[in-house]
Amino acid sequence: MIQEAAHDMVRPAEPAGSPVAWTAAYRPDIDGMRAIAVLAVVVFHAGFPGLLGGFIGVDVFFVISGYLIGGQVFREAVAGEFRFSGFYARRVRRILPALYALLAVTFGLGALLLTPLELRELGKESFAAIFGASNLLFYTAGGYFDPASDHLPLLMSWSLGVEEQFYIVFPILVLLCLRIRLRLFMPILIIGTLVSFAGSILLTHLNPKAAFYLLPTRAWELGLGAILALSERRSPLWTAPRPVVDIAAVGALAALAAAMALYRPAVAFPGWYALIPTLAAAILIATPGSLFNRKVLSSPPFVFVGKISYSWYLWHWPLFFLNRVLAPDGKGLPPLALLVLSLIPAVVSWRWVEQPFRRRVLGEKAILVRYGAVAAVIALPALLFYVTDGWPGRFSPAVRQMSRTVTEARADPCLAPYGAVSPQDPAACLPASASPRVLVLGDSHGSAIAPGFKALAARDGYGFGQITKSSCPPLWGFAREEPGRTGHLAQCQAFQREAFAYVERHPEIQVVVLASYWSSDMVLTDGKGASVPLADALQGTVARLTAAKRRVILVDDVPTFRFDPYSRIVGDRIPARAAAQRWFARTPGGFTAHDGQMFDDPATPVLRSAANGRAGVIFFDTKARLCGQEGCRYGAPDTLYYFDFQHLTTTGAGVATEGFTLPAPAALATEAKAP
Repeated sequence: MIQEAAHDMVRPAEPAGSPVAWTAAYRPDIDGMRAIAVLAVVVFHAGFPGLLGGFIGVDVFFVISGYLIGGQVFREAVAGEFRFSGFYARRVRRILPALYALLAVTFGLGALLLTPLELRELGKESFAAIFGASNLLFYTAGGYFDPASDHLPLLMSWSLGVEEQFYIVFPILVLLCLRIRLRLFMPILIIGTLVSFAGSILLTHLNPKAAFYLLPTRAWELGLGAILALSERRSPLWTAPRPVVDIAAVGALAALAAAMALYRPAVAFPGWYALIPTLAAAILIATPGSLFNRKVLSSPPFVFVGKISYSWYLWHWPLFFLNRVLAPDGKGLPPLALLVLSLIPAVVSWRWVEQPFRRRVLGEKAILVRYGAVAAVIALPALLFYVTDGWPGRFSPAVRQMSRTVTEARADPCLAPYGAVSPQDPAACLPASASPRVLVLGDSHGSAIAPGFKALAARDGYGFGQITKSSCPPLWGFAREEPGRTGHLAQCQAFQREAFAYVERHPEIQVVVLASYWSSDMVLTDGKGASVPLADALQGTVARLTAAKRRVILVDDVPTFRFDPYSRIVGDRIPARAAAQRWFARTPGGFTAHDGQMFDDPATPVLRSAANGRAGVIFFDTKARLCGQEGCRYGAPDTLYYFDFQHLTTTGAGVATEGFTLPAPAALATEAKAP
């Protein structure tokens, strides 16, 4: 989390004549609050059971930041002492040294340990972090083949972006109100905070990803802290009797503990759920005289953890990321060991990076120029990692070839992206053909296996076409909601209508291949409130196609793994990574996985049943071709069958379809009639 302004300095009082002489003395209990916030986040990320709501620690940080920095900006502006150069000079001196040190170390480790795809992702995220735009990157990213969130090396940097953007807008708003009328600022701040909160509630349901990452729906949390700071200008925040203050502080702690224990990552967050941790943080800030604040939060252990909280927040996630990368079988360091290990670089960073650079005396202009120059230097390798696709030249020709294979497989021009409602590039993906044709209908799994059927079609004298769309099953009228993607259901259904209409308009299409990530489609919806099981949706789809005199091939989905075969095979060819994996008790080598390393597929019996005994319908068993007594194959020496844990490469598609014979075109010629 962003390290708030150094509140261990007593700031000047307001000018004479102000209602209250307004100072901001150091409050050790706020460092104690930081300790609670960072512990919540780190414990959550480490994977401790029973504390799945630890992500609310970020919300506590936001309130603290608004209170400290928002109050500081307002005090300086009222006193006529605020300068943008001075404000940003202080911020970069407190924020950037630790961030730059982290990036430098991460670049070195990444060059030694990461695959080209992983290093490319690190470069992209680092570049965004340097310029305070990580939250925007994570919001706009998230393409279908992008890594899962726990495999994003700098995911923790999103909150830094939110704060930096807030502190571009906030000082401007303060200064504008000073030029017009100072009394306007508090009402404007309160209204803006309420509007932001209302937007958070609304957008959490309409576009959860935007609500989570973007400033407009997070600003209310920082605004709440700023309102507290400005309220102190007139009178102390809480003047109730001591027992009431004590009860309020303990109640706030209980609320934070309940949120950490009861919340789950799947809750609609931030929205209403964020009220509990933010209001609890506000109460703790407003009760500095409570017994809990004075005796617990202000105690040396809490204060120390609070002081290193920024460095700990920065360093813990990359270490946890490396633990997952180097031990993909889940045999990495246990949560407690991760927690302790992450403290070491945090303390080192705080003691030998954060503190010395804070104490260094330089002019504002010199600070901004020097840090700007360092930002440019640090950004250069980040940019190079990205534009060179992860610097594959570090490794052997085999690794470079496998990286190219993955890049090409992810860029299928016939796979319609999210948002599309029509098939892609008909001239290339649906070429005209007078001869009978095979058509693959499916989602990204259909796109992945399509090269295998294309090769079979060419071998057996068929034309070939492909209509595929990400996360859109090849079913008539039924699809699924996609979390975080408003409108996907309706878009998928529109795409389905286009696809089936194309089939029915072209009688030369005689074989329709249905391939999908079926296990994710076990329950579907028609978009009008009705839900159906996959078996019923599949039965209706097959009936429609066979009634139109089409042969149907139901493709059983390929094995899906609990690890990334690309990272495993390529990682075994990275010397430092292979050595680290041996330390984690994994022996490099081998190209098969067994039951415990694969996900179960409940859809297989459904597909088999849909084809059993039905004329014109064939069940295509991919698992019989990829699996045997030794397990399921995901590659061969220097060869990838998968480019992630569930999608085949072109080579893998060839292996999965090997030996299959399509129905002879002559045998189908009399059946190819327009419906």
